[in-house]
Amino acid sequence: MKPVPIGATADLDVVVTAEMTVRFDELGPVHPVYATYSMAKHFEEAGRKLLLRHLEDGEAGIGRAVSVDHLAPSRVGDRIRVTARCSQLQGTRLTCECSALDAGGRLLGRGTTVQVVLPRDVLEARLRAGPEGMVSGPPAVETAPDRGRGPRPDPAPTDGRTGDPP
Repeated sequence: MKPVPIGATADLDVVVTAEMTVRFDELGPVHPVYATYSMAKHFEEAGRKLLLRHLEDGEAGIGRAVSVDHLAPSRVGDRIRVTARCSQLQGTRLTCECSALDAGGRLLGRGTTVQVVLPRDVLEARLRAGPEGMVSGPPAVETAPDRGRGPRPDPAPTDGRTGDPP
């Protein structure tokens, strides 16, 4: 991975759609506002945009953690700018501070994302091995833009390990 400078940013411009509002699988529609889980997805996507510029051939990024503090509502049709800013690069682990602002500059949310970079062949082998090949279950696969994504990983272990996949 090429070094990611502290303070480097990537932006994601979003227009809130009905699909981004609060709707649960079992409970159905709840509130007609931008959902916290949609904001989390956009935080991850903005962080991914930043990471992609720094991946080298043969590397893949995998989502490790996301946190969101949802501070204010936004409605369908509102324009939002999500920004991911590199706050720490430790080995192959990229941490981004994220924010979501509406068109008027009001802070809608803030949080963090963490991604880990691995050799693509190592990650693909672990995924083929199934859950027993992973630290804490199947991760979100984040490779080149045309490679797609899988399910998100479980939270970082709490037994003193670093949380990086082995």
